[in-house]
Amino acid sequence: MSNSKISPYILQELPDITETINCPIKNIQRIKYTCFDVSRSLIAFGATSGGIYVFNRWPCEFVQLIPSKDGPITRLAISADEKHIGFANGKGFLTVTECDQSQSNGYSSTSSKEHQGNEVTAMVWSRNMLFAGDDVGKVSVLQLQSFIAKRMFQSSSQTIMSLDSRICQLDSRDCMVLVSTLTRCYICNTVQEQYRQIGQKLRDGEFGACFANILKPLTNGAIENKEQDFTEVKKYNIVDEDTRFIVGDEFSNTAIFCARPSSRLWEATVDGTVQRTHQFKQVLAKHPIKVVTIESYDKETYRIEASLDGSGQSINFSKIYSFNDTIFAYNKNAMYFLNFQTVDDTVWCEAYKDIVECKLYNDMVYVWLSNGSFISLKFMNLDRFLVKCYFDEKFLLCAEMCQIFKEYLLSSIISPKLNILVGLRDKLDNNGMLKSVEGVLDKFDSLKVSEATQMKSGIYVVDNTYQTQSILDQNIQTKHGDENIFGPLSPEAVHALKGLSITVSDKLNTSKKILKEKWEDLKHLSIEKQDVSQMKTFQENEKAPKWIPRDEYTLDDAPVVLNNDIIFKETSQDIVEVDNQVLEQDKICKMLYQYSRLSLVNNESELSNLNSTIDSYACDISKIYDLMLLLEKYCISIGAVDESTFVPNNIFLTYLSNSENKYNLIDSIIKDEVLYKYFVDSCIAVNIKTPKHSNIGCDCGFPLPYVRTSQMPVFSELIDEFIEQQWSSQTKEQCYEVCKRMPYLWRKILYLRRNEDLINILRILLQMLDESLLHSFLPQFTLDTWERAIQLYATLYANICLNCNKKFEHISVRDMLSWDQIGLMIIKSVGGRNAVKLLKKHANLIEFGALTVKFYYTCLLVSLYEKYDCTITIPLADTIYSSYNFEDSTKEIHKLLQSISNGVIKNTALPLTVAATSPFWGLREVYDRLSKDPQENLSNDISMAMTIINLTDCALCGLPLQNIVLIKDGGLWVFRCGHTFHGACLNLNQIKLCPSCCIE
Repeated sequence: MSNSKISPYILQELPDITETINCPIKNIQRIKYTCFDVSRSLIAFGATSGGIYVFNRWPCEFVQLIPSKDGPITRLAISADEKHIGFANGKGFLTVTECDQSQSNGYSSTSSKEHQGNEVTAMVWSRNMLFAGDDVGKVSVLQLQSFIAKRMFQSSSQTIMSLDSRICQLDSRDCMVLVSTLTRCYICNTVQEQYRQIGQKLRDGEFGACFANILKPLTNGAIENKEQDFTEVKKYNIVDEDTRFIVGDEFSNTAIFCARPSSRLWEATVDGTVQRTHQFKQVLAKHPIKVVTIESYDKETYRIEASLDGSGQSINFSKIYSFNDTIFAYNKNAMYFLNFQTVDDTVWCEAYKDIVECKLYNDMVYVWLSNGSFISLKFMNLDRFLVKCYFDEKFLLCAEMCQIFKEYLLSSIISPKLNILVGLRDKLDNNGMLKSVEGVLDKFDSLKVSEATQMKSGIYVVDNTYQTQSILDQNIQTKHGDENIFGPLSPEAVHALKGLSITVSDKLNTSKKILKEKWEDLKHLSIEKQDVSQMKTFQENEKAPKWIPRDEYTLDDAPVVLNNDIIFKETSQDIVEVDNQVLEQDKICKMLYQYSRLSLVNNESELSNLNSTIDSYACDISKIYDLMLLLEKYCISIGAVDESTFVPNNIFLTYLSNSENKYNLIDSIIKDEVLYKYFVDSCIAVNIKTPKHSNIGCDCGFPLPYVRTSQMPVFSELIDEFIEQQWSSQTKEQCYEVCKRMPYLWRKILYLRRNEDLINILRILLQMLDESLLHSFLPQFTLDTWERAIQLYATLYANICLNCNKKFEHISVRDMLSWDQIGLMIIKSVGGRNAVKLLKKHANLIEFGALTVKFYYTCLLVSLYEKYDCTITIPLADTIYSSYNFEDSTKEIHKLLQSISNGVIKNTALPLTVAATSPFWGLREVYDRLSKDPQENLSNDISMAMTIINLTDCALCGLPLQNIVLIKDGGLWVFRCGHTFHGACLNLNQIKLCPSCCIE
C-alpha cells in the first residue's frame, strides 16, 4: 500500500543484546540495574550494589565492574573522551572515577558533597567538567584539573547556580550549559560566568531542553577564549533579560529547544532569545510508525497502517535530545522523533511499553524497559534503508518498501546514489511486485550519472558505486538535490582535495621539480613542509601549483592545471618515477633508527611524529611491513646487527599502538599469514629483549604463576586487542598457539571465556595465581567449584603444573598466594560458615599452620555480622585481614571476640583502631595518612588524622571524639560507611546499624 503522507523514516530493530547486558547479574537477585549511559564505544549500567557494569557497545560484551561503596547509583554519565564516569548515589554524593577498560584492580576517583542530602536529578559532561543538578535547584560543577599521580587527581567542586526548583535536564555545547527546571530554562556561559533566563512565560512540570544543530546561521560577536580551563570555580551571576551573551561563529548553526506544555517546543538562539514556537500536537495525530523487527527483516515483510486524521496528542516532553535533524523525546509508552525542519515528517512509535530510560548515539537509540529488556534501534531515512536492504540481499523487502513509499520516491528529490537499486529488475522475478515498482525503478535509472566526469582541470573522476552503502551509513544525507556530501565546497574542489596525493621531496632543487601522482591511491592530500627558500623558488614557476597550508585552503586557492602539465587525462594511470627513491628509503630508515634510539631515553617530544613519518612513506600495512624489512637491512648496513631485529619490531608495534586506524590494521594483520607471523614475532622479540617474561610458561604451554615476579609485558594493550579481535570459534586454536609463546595472554583468554562454565577454565585460572583475576570470577564460584579449586590448589601449592603434572622449580607458589589468602577469597564468595566447612573437609590437603588465626577470626566475625547486614561480608573480611598488619588492631579484634556472648554482637561497627588501619572500612582518608607516614604511636597518629579530616564530634551525644584514652581502649566505634560514635552511646541506645545512615 502506498501513501503520500507517510514520513520517509524507518526505525529498525537490531539483534537483541539483553542477555549479554543482564549476564553479570543474572544469578544475583539482590543486584538490579538502576540507570545507564552510552558513549562512542561503551555502555555503562549503574546498580543497586553501587557498582558500575561496563560493556563494549559494539560488539556488545561485558568489559569490567567498577566497584563503589557509597550505595546504590541513581545516575551516571560517561565523559566524551571515555576516560571518566561520573555518577551519583541516593545520598547526593557525586563521584568521578576512571573509566579504564584494562583489567587492573584499582580505580582513581574523586567526589563532591555539594548535593549531600539531596537527589541528583541531572548530569552532563563538558570537556573536563561534570555539571550536576538536584531536586532543590542547585547546580554544581566538578572539574578535573590534572593528574598528579597514578591513583590521585586534583579536582575543584562548587555550587555555581541556585535556582527556584528541581533541575529537570542539563545539556552542554562548548562553553555553554543549558539548565531546565520545573518552571524555567536558563542558558549559562561558563567563560563569562553568567546566566540568563530563556523567555518569560513560566511553566509547571517536568520539561526538558537541549542544544541542536540548525541550517540557518546566527552571528552576534565573538566568544572569548572558549577553550579556557577554569582555575577557580565561582558562583555565576544572573543577567537581565535585555543583556545578551556574546556568541561567535562557532554557534552560528546552533539553536536551543525548550519543551513547553501541550506538545510544543520553543526555539531560541544561543544568546537566550526565543525565536519561534513549534507545535507538534496535530502532527502527532497520525498513526505511529511500525518498527522493522528482526523477524520482519529476516522474512522480508513490512506492513504499515494508513495515517488517520484524529485528535492530536498533548504531550509534556520531560527530556529532549538532539538527534540528527530531529528532537527526540520519550515517555513511558512512546518515543517521539520531532522534525523541526519539516514538521510533517515528525514520527512517533509506541512499539514498546514501560520504558524506563532511553539513550542516543549517532543514529542509534537504546531503550531500557522495566522488565530488564534492552532494545537497540536504528533510526534512518528511507534512502539509507533501501540501500541497506539491497546490500543485505533483502530484495523482496527493498521492492516492497519502494511500493509503500512510491509516492514519496516519485515526487521528491532523492539521492542519486539510489541508482544502484535499478538492479532490482534482475533480482526479482517478473511478477506483480516488479510491475508495481517499475515507475520507481525508471526514476532510479534516470539518477545514474556518467561513470567518468571530466572536471575543468581535465581530470576524470570515476564514481565508485559500491561505496554507496558506506557513505550512507556515515550519517551523510543528500538533501534537496545537493550532491556535495563532503561540505560547502563545489564538487570539483572536493574531488581535487580527495583526488590528489602530492608529495614534494625536500631534496628537490630549482632545476628538478617532480610532481608524483598516483591515480590508484587517491585517498588524501599530503603536503610536506618545505624550506622557505625552496617554496619561493618553486613558486616562481607560474605553472606550478600555489602551496597553501591545509587550514588556510579555500576554493580560490585550487590549482589551475594546464593541458601541458603532467596530469592524467581520461584513463591514463602512468606514474612519474622519483629518481632519488633509494635516497628517500635511506633517509626514512635513518629517521626511524634515530626514533628508536631516542625511545631509550623516553624523549616523547621527539617520538610524537613517528606515525606521521611512517604514514608519509607507506599508505597501507603491507607497505609498512616492507619498510620494516628495509629498516632491518639498514641496521645491518650501519653495523647495528644486534639491534637489526629489535628496532624494526619495536617501531612496528609503536606505530600500531598509536595509530588512529588500529582496529583495521589489526584486522589486516590477522587475515595475512606473513603479517600475522611478523606481529607475533615482534611481540615476543620486544619482551624477550628484557628477559622478565621468558620463564613464565610451562613446557606444555600452560601459564606459570608470574604476577608477583614479573611486570606487564611491553605493548600489553595492543597484544590484548590483537587476541580479542581474532577470537572466534574458527581462530581459537590459533589464539592458544600464540598464548603458548606468550603465556601472559592466557589472562586475556580467560577474560574472553568468562561466560563459560567455570570448571572448564578452573585449571588455567588457578595456575595464573592472579588475585585480581580470581576476584573478578568470584561471583561464579559455588560450593562445588570451591571444592574442586581447593584440590587443584593443593597440587599447585607443591609447585606442580595442573596440566602436565611437571614440577617447576624457579617459582614458589606458597610465596605468591598462601592458604590464608585462598581462605579470604572463599569467605568473600560463600561466607564464613561455608568457608570453615570447606577447608575442614579438605584439611588433609592443607599443611599444618598454613591457615592462621586471622582466617578463623574472620570466619567468626563474618558469620555474626552478616545476620544484620548481608552486604557486609566482603568489606568486613578485607578489613580484618588488613588490620592484622598492626599489633594494636589485632588486640582490638581479640577483645571484640571476647566481648561477644551467646553469639550476639552489640552492633555492626568495628573499633576505631581496626577501621583506621584498613582502606575498606569507611576511613580511607585516615588510612591513607597513616600509611604515608607511619609512626610508633598508632593512637596519636589516628587522632592527628581525625583532626585533619575534621572527624570531631559524636552525632548521638555531640561530645568530642578525639580522645587518646578512648582510642586506645576501644571506646570509639566506626560503621562501614565511616560514621564514628562513642561505644557507650551505641550501647545506651541499643543501636545495631549506623544511625546516621538510617536517618538519611
